[in-house]
Amino acid sequence: MIIDHNEKNLIENIVLDFFDAAGYSAEIKNISIQHEDDNYILYINLSVEDAQMLIGKQGVVLSDIQLLLRKILKKGLNKEVFLNLDIDNYKKKKEEYLRDLAEDVADEVSFTKKTKEIPMPCSFDRRIVHLELAKRTDVIVESVGEGEERRIVIKPKA
Repeated sequence: MIIDHNEKNLIENIVLDFFDAAGYSAEIKNISIQHEDDNYILYINLSVEDAQMLIGKQGVVLSDIQLLLRKILKKGLNKEVFLNLDIDNYKKKKEEYLRDLAEDVADEVSFTKKTKEIPMPCSFDRRIVHLELAKRTDVIVESVGEGEERRIVIKPKA
């Protein structure tokens, strides 16, 4: 998906109108498109006055807003849109934290040769950990459990 200048302006207007209608003053910090896994993903990072309210516990509200805004953008642009919406770099900071956590736990497992579990019900979080540790040859990573009991298990490689 390539967006031209007119589409970028339309995206900005749709996003800002969406938050204005919800009673929030938003400022677009960055809009970019990146190619990942045979898809083009529209990344939008916003600054919003009451960010925590719009992010919600563990990013649940942000995820819901992203889904709703994706549908609005799809209709407004008349084409499929894969959206990654971030507010005040919440997702970016969380991703950095998860990568660091994954590496720390993997280092511990590799050193102690003892399996560790990390509770992680959110698929986005698990994906970050799996991707981070996929390059490691000293540990094995798997997801186990269902729903809220879903977790990451990191085992030493024999």
